[in-house]
Amino acid sequence: MTQAGWRLVAPDGFDNLDWSEVEDRGLLMGGHLGYGDRTFPVIVYDPDRIAQDAAGETDNGGLFYEANVIVVGELSRATAEAAVTRLGAAGFLDWLLG
Repeated sequence: MTQAGWRLVAPDGFDNLDWSEVEDRGLLMGGHLGYGDRTFPVIVYDPDRIAQDAAGETDNGGLFYEANVIVVGELSRATAEAAVTRLGAAGFLDWLLG
């Protein structure tokens, strides 16, 4: 069963300046996936930043793990929100509703 209505919930107090910093860093932390009154943590990356973080963590035999990660081609508020909508409409987030 595919669930529509998923949304990206930015961290409390986020404004346009914060989104500008997210775009520059290629990383959104502290966000949530929202469905109705339920929320689930999510991290949104661009490809360059996730590659950098993964490489840094896996040096010298380490490992890289992040739960609920979404990677978009170019990170912005619009692309992050569109990704959540698209994933929700395709049913990829349904498992979170258990």
